[in-house]
Amino acid sequence: MKITRKLFVVFGALLLAVSAEAQEKTALEIIRTLDQHARSDSSELSFTMEIFVSEGSAPRVFTIASFENRDGHSLIEFTEPRTVQGMRILTRENSSWVFFPSTGRVRKIASGSRSGSVQGVGGDFSYGDLANDPWETSYAWSKLREDDVSWVLEGVKNDPDAAYDRVQLMVNKTLERTVLARFALESKGGYYKELELKNYRDFSGRLRAEQMIMTNLQKGSYTTVTLNTASFDRNLSDSLFDPSRFGR
Repeated sequence: MKITRKLFVVFGALLLAVSAEAQEKTALEIIRTLDQHARSDSSELSFTMEIFVSEGSAPRVFTIASFENRDGHSLIEFTEPRTVQGMRILTRENSSWVFFPSTGRVRKIASGSRSGSVQGVGGDFSYGDLANDPWETSYAWSKLREDDVSWVLEGVKNDPDAAYDRVQLMVNKTLERTVLARFALESKGGYYKELELKNYRDFSGRLRAEQMIMTNLQKGSYTTVTLNTASFDRNLSDSLFDPSRFGR
């Protein structure tokens, strides 16, 4: 009986130690984990985007193909509807370019415009949102609070090309994934957009949110993005992410 009690005490102490270790993670450690989970050697994803101008309105529907290489460079191509078919967004090191097939022109997105919605598409996701910039290098992070379930972090812009002035993330401790994000611009009066990430599940061996819902808290509009297919560690050509070849 004494041995059993001792084992119980030791086991309980180990559990407390593990729990304490999880709770003592710094904001930067958590952010690095998020960035690590978001990266792979390369990826090829397909999405459906639905834009709702208000609750109950009929959506505008888009399909998107997304590619990312080992260096974190990304290429997004709109495949439907025909009005935007072939439009592409290339992002490298917080710089973005857009190719418009209707004119055959390429436009570089100014850093001050990266928080704006995509020209010709609209919706509540910005160029910066679609680019999936790394959190660590874009913002300076602190931990606001935590409980048994989640951490809440706030990032303050420290890269001039970052899309927002401040960002808040709610991170599930078990999943080590973001479940809620809020975005602030001082020009908008503070936090004005909110992103909910839902239904995390396995896609080709990687845990990804099946659905993302971005809501504009001031306008009442919202945009949903649903992940349809995902494959990772793809052999993608570097020329796909070359700005000098973009738009050809």
